[in-house]
Amino acid sequence: MNYRDLEPEDAQTELQAQPKQDQSAPRLLDVRTEQEHQSHRLPNSVLIPVEELAQRTAELDPNENWFVYCEHGRRSLFACDILAGAGFTQLTNIRGGMAHWAGRGLPYEQPGKS
Repeated sequence: MNYRDLEPEDAQTELQAQPKQDQSAPRLLDVRTEQEHQSHRLPNSVLIPVEELAQRTAELDPNENWFVYCEHGRRSLFACDILAGAGFTQLTNIRGGMAHWAGRGLPYEQPGKS
């Protein structure tokens, strides 16, 4: 395995620990569908559906620290494998995806709701 696997609470702690302007601060990659992303997401996440990821890795900086998530954790594991194979070295899978994140009461955005 060429990536870490973190529980949502641990990922949240690390995401909050570093200022966003810090070059080493983690970036979020959402590998779900556009519809899922529009429904609910982690703030400031980049969306590249897992089905498109292998063809779109050039859009991402392989030197950045990427936290990858999906809805339940399966697609993000596959995405981490794709990214590791493309030379990304700082990868973290958020275990259980948005389902675990939201289920544990951690903050997220719901763009369609006020």
